Amino acid sequence: MEDITNQCAGLKLLEREGNEVDLTLTVRKNGCVLAGKFCTKRRVNLESVARVMKTVRRTKENFEVYDMGDNRVIFHFSLKEDLDKVLLLSLWSKYLLILHKLGAEEVVTKVKFNNASFWVQIHGLPTMCQTKEAGTVIGGTLGKVEKVDMDAKGFHLRGHMRIRVSMDITVPLCRGRLVRLGGPSPQWVDFKYERLPIFCYWCGMVDHDECDCIQWI
Repeated sequence: MEDITNQCAGLKLLEREGNEVDLTLTVRKNGCVLAGKFCTKRRVNLESVARVMKTVRRTKENFEVYDMGDNRVIFHFSLKEDLDKVLLLSLWSKYLLILHKLGAEEVVTKVKFNNASFWVQIHGLPTMCQTKEAGTVIGGTLGKVEKVDMDAKGFHLRGHMRIRVSMDITVPLCRGRLVRLGGPSPQWVDFKYERLPIFCYWCGMVDHDECDCIQWI
């Protein structure tokens, strides 16, 4: 190991390799490009998925899909409004598809697709506790709260309340939380995830189903 370290320490750029190339004027700072990754351990048939996506997602102009390997893709749009629409509403897929607006200095193979946004229903919370403040506090235990579905007065007087949260998908999904409402013991509330693609019922991860789960195997 020490020999390898010494050899690496002696490496240096050749004179020609050290010459810098200025690409400042060639960079597209506002390119209509989304990077995406399908959360599955299986190989995705990109051609088939892209065909379904273009049918389901009604954009004004067509968009191109490029396979980057390892279930990573690039979506190139002609119109920025189409990109914004897809980024907001996401794209339909059998598997969870995480989208990321690619910056001018980013490389798609180095983007960390660790976060995804979900609408989460909170069931079992008393009606008078279904406030924006309560949704923000509970959602904060899951990740970054992006929106709490409330009326103009800050209430959600229905059977459950809804919050949109950006969550770390490298950890299992949470089934619920214990909340304290001032009584002698905490109360359990259930989480239900809207439009959740394939996920594992055994371990709660979204990058595989139960057939590919190590715990199940």
